[in-house]
Amino acid sequence: DLDEPVPDHSSLSKIRERFGLEVFQLFFEHIVELCIEAGLVWGEELYFDSTKVQANANVNGMIDRTEYEAQQHLAQLFEPLEDSSSFSKLVAKYKGERITGIRKPHYRRITDDQVSPIDPDAAPMQSSGGGSAVLGYRDHYVVDGGKAHIILSALVTPASITDNTPLLDLVDRVCTRWRIEPKLAVGDTRYGTVPNIVGLEERGIRAYLPTSDFSQRTKYYPAKLFQYDSEKDQYVCPQGQFLPLTSRRNTEQVILYRAKARVCNACPLKIQCTGSKSGRHIFRSFFQEVLDKAESYRQTEAYLKAMRKRSVWVEPLFGEAKEFHGLRRFRLRRLRKVNMEGVMVAAGQNLKRLIKHHLGMLFSFLKSLLHI
Repeated sequence: DLDEPVPDHSSLSKIRERFGLEVFQLFFEHIVELCIEAGLVWGEELYFDSTKVQANANVNGMIDRTEYEAQQHLAQLFEPLEDSSSFSKLVAKYKGERITGIRKPHYRRITDDQVSPIDPDAAPMQSSGGGSAVLGYRDHYVVDGGKAHIILSALVTPASITDNTPLLDLVDRVCTRWRIEPKLAVGDTRYGTVPNIVGLEERGIRAYLPTSDFSQRTKYYPAKLFQYDSEKDQYVCPQGQFLPLTSRRNTEQVILYRAKARVCNACPLKIQCTGSKSGRHIFRSFFQEVLDKAESYRQTEAYLKAMRKRSVWVEPLFGEAKEFHGLRRFRLRRLRKVNMEGVMVAAGQNLKRLIKHHLGMLFSFLKSLLHI
């Protein structure tokens, strides 16, 4: 009641420790369930995006990681067991360690050697307004394509985890948890990776994900000018010369096609095609047919409409969260606690839309009574 004494501030900390991340996630999911019951979730389209959130720690306070891990070794032996729930496992999977793909990383990150003792899970990132690096996280949203803009899943990861990395896990979680079968998934160029496109298509979801155009990075003919002959499994260059299959690189999941060196070296247009003395080569993905299928979507009106819709679907939610819900900077520290904060913000945003829906129904009912 209004005349009750205010709880001690330490109560909130004790509640977080006692309830754990899973209870906060269950609260978020309960709000989504109420939104589904109210008919606010469409389930036909999924929109993906993420935003940077500053951590409650200073980047200048980072220390050597080896020293920190040595200090924490003894304490870890007595830590309680991690929550084994599905969402907690997802959070733990994206705790900032490298998730290697088909290519090995060719550089070392700052977090490989240094860590903040105040918030070890936070990672350096470029601040949204520019300037020097700060410690922070990425807050990932999966938003329903319905008019209500309901957030179906929220996941906070260290800033070192790129935007596109958790996409497929989020898709699986959303589809399984809410029993929906989306027809398409929409994201920006950062999400347009081969694993994401192939993974979505294998799940029967159209991958409306644009890919980066690397043809402008060199002065030579782009690969799209070379025609692929599926019957002979070879490429044909703009001059009509053949590039037969040379080798398969299973670790990189690509097939190499290379022209004969003597043919390329004698070509009058070689200077525009390649600088290699061994002949022009083309790489073709093992999943090229799937990638070509996804590329064909980009010529359709449905794809263009989805791209226009994406630009006004998720970003306003992040703007709302930062302006009215304190998402510019997390108050809490460590990955599990910032996820508690993240799901509570998302739950609050969904709750506002649910209340607006019910108020709209109430006003419509009162209006009908007045007419009677």
